[in-house]
Amino acid sequence: MPELDRVADVLDSSAERIARMLTAERRLAADASHQLRTPLTALSMRIEEISVTDDPETVKEEANIALTQVERLTDVVERLLTNSRDPRTGSAVVFDLDEVIKQQIEEWRPAYRSTGRALVCSGKHGLRAVGTPGAVAQVLAALIENSLMHGGGTVALRTRVTGNQVVIEVTDEGPGVPAELGARIFERTISGRNSTGIGLAVARDLAEADGGRLELLQQHPAVFALFLSRIPLDRKDPERPVR
Repeated sequence: MPELDRVADVLDSSAERIARMLTAERRLAADASHQLRTPLTALSMRIEEISVTDDPETVKEEANIALTQVERLTDVVERLLTNSRDPRTGSAVVFDLDEVIKQQIEEWRPAYRSTGRALVCSGKHGLRAVGTPGAVAQVLAALIENSLMHGGGTVALRTRVTGNQVVIEVTDEGPGVPAELGARIFERTISGRNSTGIGLAVARDLAEADGGRLELLQQHPAVFALFLSRIPLDRKDPERPVR
């Protein structure tokens, strides 16, 4: 009967819409749990540093960094809410890449120092890129955290230029990405030791939302690279020494 066929079509359409909504909600919850965990962990480390020192200058320095982390945490929440409405929405601007890298180095060095490992950066500085600073920070944080959990030895960030793009590479001296994973490392279903398997997938989504891309350039040792559009400077970009 035509009437029953129309009812069946409506029910099928409603079921599909509800399924999409449930999938989106589960994805938002998973993304939020990962993206909020990293800045909250970094913030917790800063507060611990403040609690164990009596030096006023150290307290002031750590408090300023903690305030910056709170601002970044707010940015993460706002971005999650925006992406839940339209995952293709980006808020790219021209920004100073040095500042974002410096912030990440400062935030993660205490965690690396506590495990007897080093976190260094080198390459070109004074680069300006197109992207969302908060999102770029989250991508780098995911890569640095991934090296902390699954890599070994010194972790190095290096900036370079290729054509009209700036590239930030993150590598370490660990065993690398297993051969059976390869590019599947970015799939949400992939998980490893102490990992939900979401971090690198979220990082790739964040990069692509602003027109960038995140790739695994090499498996052994692992070399991840974030590509962003570059705004050329009038002068030659100088090299940054390892620090």
